[in-house]
Amino acid sequence: MSKLLSLFFLLFSFNALADELKITTWNIETLGAHEGRGFAGGFGRGNLPLRSDEQINAISSLIKYELLSDIIAVQEILITHTLEDGTSRNFQLDKIVNQLGEGWEYYLPPKESAGDSETMFLGFIWNSDKFDDVRINPMRLENQYMAGKSLFDRIPLVGYFDIKHSDGEGNDFVLVNVHMGSGQHNDENHLIAMTLIEYELTNDMLENHIKESDRIILGDFNDNPYALSDAGNKAYSSALYVHMEFKKYKNFVTADLGSTRMDSALKSTIDHILINSSAQRHTISEKAEIYRPLGGSTAYAEWRKTYSDHFPVSIILDISSSDDDVDF
Repeated sequence: MSKLLSLFFLLFSFNALADELKITTWNIETLGAHEGRGFAGGFGRGNLPLRSDEQINAISSLIKYELLSDIIAVQEILITHTLEDGTSRNFQLDKIVNQLGEGWEYYLPPKESAGDSETMFLGFIWNSDKFDDVRINPMRLENQYMAGKSLFDRIPLVGYFDIKHSDGEGNDFVLVNVHMGSGQHNDENHLIAMTLIEYELTNDMLENHIKESDRIILGDFNDNPYALSDAGNKAYSSALYVHMEFKKYKNFVTADLGSTRMDSALKSTIDHILINSSAQRHTISEKAEIYRPLGGSTAYAEWRKTYSDHFPVSIILDISSSDDDVDF
């Protein structure tokens, strides 16, 4: 292949990537915690130690060279320290973002936004070279105790991302990062939580001077609409997804994608991505993609020691056109 042809393919590949935006949700499993993380080997409970620098380097490499994500909505991040300006930080996330390179940033909410009982938080990691404007805030929702449990394991985050574009009119969209109350049997609780999120989102955005109709709700729902009982019937209610379909959201995590979490039976599809009809116009495919290590279940226990008990789940948006949605 000639040098000129090689250069053409490199430029073509670069432009193709430049026209796409990859968004990932990943419960990274107690990042920065010294104890209480998962298991020591196998798909059970245990107590893994704080991740080593070598393991943190591996997570950075996964994001940079394999996931190729532009935005990652992360769950279960410990706030390890606070800067003088009040900004929340995580020392292991500092290392990850530094290794991702110049332009990468992250956000963690202020501790007081979630109450004193909160130990783990939600966050966003993103490549700022892709965006003209990024605004993130904790959603103004009270973490009420309803239908047998608190609504959220972490208070949702609302992130507004305005994409850079050559003509100055890049697409923009809103991401809502959620971690609902644990326990797949708490399906009624999850329905209430999602109803409140969808109902309050517009007002929450307006209070933070955001007007945007492209909306994506993603994260750890702790909810599996595809689970079956031993008799082959639905194990849990799918009312949450029926309600959100009525609100013109589509779940891009389909049953055939399989488990998003390493439970003992690998039947825990609890991480989801809901995309509203306005944002669906920009999706590349009809469903999300899940990253899993090569080697199947025999490799999962080893992989989890470094990475997480959840697999990263992603969607890709076409951002080649200028902004075409209806801001209000």
